[in-house]
Amino acid sequence: MTEHIASETAARRAFLGLTAGAAGLAGFAAFGAEGTSTASPAPAVFSVRDLGAKGDGTTDDTDAVQAAVDGAVKAGGGRIHFPAGRYRLTRTVTITSADRLSLTGDGFCSVLLHAGPEHCIAWKEGCSCREVTVRDLCVCAAGASKPLESAAIACLGGVERSVFSQLLLTGDGDIRMGSGILTREVADTTALIQCVMWGVTGKGLEVARGSEVRLLGGRIVGFTRDEHKSVGVELTGNNGGVHILTTDIIGLETAVKIGGGPGAPSNREIFITHATIDSCTHGLVQTDNAYTSIAGCWAASCDEEQILVEGRGAVLAVAGGTIFNGGAYGKPGAHNGMVVRGGSFTLSGLTIRHNKGTGILVEGNVRDYTITGCRIADNGRGAVLGGNNFVFSNNTLARNGVQLVDNGGKNKNTGGNVLTDK
Repeated sequence: MTEHIASETAARRAFLGLTAGAAGLAGFAAFGAEGTSTASPAPAVFSVRDLGAKGDGTTDDTDAVQAAVDGAVKAGGGRIHFPAGRYRLTRTVTITSADRLSLTGDGFCSVLLHAGPEHCIAWKEGCSCREVTVRDLCVCAAGASKPLESAAIACLGGVERSVFSQLLLTGDGDIRMGSGILTREVADTTALIQCVMWGVTGKGLEVARGSEVRLLGGRIVGFTRDEHKSVGVELTGNNGGVHILTTDIIGLETAVKIGGGPGAPSNREIFITHATIDSCTHGLVQTDNAYTSIAGCWAASCDEEQILVEGRGAVLAVAGGTIFNGGAYGKPGAHNGMVVRGGSFTLSGLTIRHNKGTGILVEGNVRDYTITGCRIADNGRGAVLGGNNFVFSNNTLARNGVQLVDNGGKNKNTGGNVLTDK
């Protein structure tokens, strides 16, 4: 036994010696004949100030910024940095390479004044924004209000494996921004972290086909829900693994739109967790057949409905959270809580309260759904239940103008509920 242990120890030492020798040879090979390293150099930093940008808020800095971008592209990648200042951009800064790039600032004191009518920063069609970081910047609409389709950042060739973080996209006083971040062609393995879009009149975030897009924290706030067809987050089709986590989406015509319209492919799976949808005309609207999971969310104070599902093959699961206060602003609308006109769904542990219209309205081609353990209180009508093959049980209905309405349907179980006017 002792001889075996000694032999094993010797073998291990020999192996470690060979490994160390190999590492030493590798290290030696990394140096040229004169002792200088031949390893790839660190990516260059291109400061827009070094290329002539003034950052004084009045000088047109477009050429200097474009020169910094072109320099990084020519170098095969690098960081374009905006030191603290206000950089007036009168034309789109166009990025023509899919090489790794970073656009960085010194926080929100690094301001890009979006002074032209087109996109502020754009990756051109055919060129994906790939393995890119954009962080610590403010893009502020300036000069004149922007068209709805004019974006602070437009990834016209797609976005892949990229991160946008700590961004403020906004307008200057009464000057309105258009859209925030638009992605076309593909949106895949990309995160938006603590980004604030304030005063959106177009789209806050448009998500193209792909998978694993994450919106983490931050806020998307409309300029006003009354004047424009604004959307907080729009999933245009064929994307899966989309996560919206602890994000506030407020004051838009539609908060979250799942589905790109007639002829567009369906999205796949959507997860909305501990987020807020508030004070919109429409809250979450799903028109395709995606699976959508909503957990612990606040959906409140919208004029038409807080949640609307119309996709024929949609599957929705809602657990916990509140659907609240439809019609709070006294504007025209149905003032409903949740409306389902297609697909199937489950509701559990949900509070549906103080909606001036109907708390939960099920009508049309809906089947195989379950509503259990919910509190439905102080609505104009509590629950109006249609469709086929459903269970409505162990719910509490209190102080609704009308507690429960049978809207037709077959194969239903509505037992075990508590109805009270107290």
